[in-house]
Amino acid sequence: MTSESAPHPGPGPETDTAPDTVVPESAKRLASVRSDARRRSAVALVAPVVAAAFFVPSAFYLAWQLTTSVLPPSRFEELTTDRPRAELAPLLPARAYPYPPDQARSASRPPGTRCEFYRSGRDLLDEVDLYRLCWSGNALLTKDIVPARRP
Repeated sequence: MTSESAPHPGPGPETDTAPDTVVPESAKRLASVRSDARRRSAVALVAPVVAAAFFVPSAFYLAWQLTTSVLPPSRFEELTTDRPRAELAPLLPARAYPYPPDQARSASRPPGTRCEFYRSGRDLLDEVDLYRLCWSGNALLTKDIVPARRP
């Protein structure tokens, strides 16, 4: 019995390499669009996280600055001029207000004095009156109220 059998193609030089395939232009464009979409998606997810990592601590720091520079009106009334800072220190907040408006900062003041500003209230979302305390050496020379700009 003779059986005719065709040789089985096995691994050989003819079957090792696939015929040269031409990738259609549309497939290349699709791959490029998908890659760009993945990149944009990654940026869309990472950008808010990076922004929050910067802005949230900044907002807390600003709120801390605003609330630790508040001089209540009753304490402002207790301050009397020509008293040394050491006597007035228990009435003053831990820190002066670091961001007075330009018109308050540039207002006329007695020569040879340094002025500090304090907020009159804890309201973070609205402008409040500022208290300006001007010191000559180590004594309180003047105290003024700088009204808030209200519309």
